[in-house]
Amino acid sequence: MNTGQTMLTMGAMILISIIILNFYRMTNSISSSLDFSRFRLESMSIMTSHVEQLSQYFFDEASTDTLNSKELNDFVTPGNLGFDGNDNGIVDDIDDFHGLTVSDTGMSGVPYNVNYSVSYVELQNNLIVVSNSREYHKQISISISDAFNPPLIYSMVNGVRVRDTLRISYVVSYWFYN
Repeated sequence: MNTGQTMLTMGAMILISIIILNFYRMTNSISSSLDFSRFRLESMSIMTSHVEQLSQYFFDEASTDTLNSKELNDFVTPGNLGFDGNDNGIVDDIDDFHGLTVSDTGMSGVPYNVNYSVSYVELQNNLIVVSNSREYHKQISISISDAFNPPLIYSMVNGVRVRDTLRISYVVSYWFYN
C-alpha cells in the first residue's frame, strides 16, 4: 500500500468516525428531548388529577349546611385560610388546601412537589384580583415542580439547568339554589 492509499484510508476512517459521533450525538439529543417531554406531560397529568380531586370538596366549611343560604360573614376570613382548628390535619373544604405542599410520584417514579394557594378574588375592570375580604369566589393556584436533582423539568439559562415550575389557577364560586 502506497502513501496515497494510506491517506485515503485514514480520511475514510476519520469520515466514518465523524458520522458515527454525529449519529450518537443526535440520538442522545432526541432521547433527552423525549425524556423532557415525558416528564412535563407526567407533571401536567398529576396537576390535572389534583384539580379533579379539589372539585370534590365544599367551597367552605360553612357551606356543608346545604339547607340555608350563606352570607359572606359565614365564610372563613382571608387571614385564616388553611386548616381550621377542628380539622385535625384532614382536608374537608377548599380553603384547607391553602399553603399545603404535597409530594406526589408519577408512573416514572419521579417525585413531584405540588403546592397549593387559595385566596378570595373579585372582578375589577374585567380583571380577577385578590381580595382582602370575604367573597363568593376563591382562586386556587396549583404549582408543580420535580424534586429531582438535577431538575428534569427545566429551562436552559446561560448553559445551566434552571428548575421550571408548572402553574395553573382557576376560580371556584359558591352558588346556592333554593
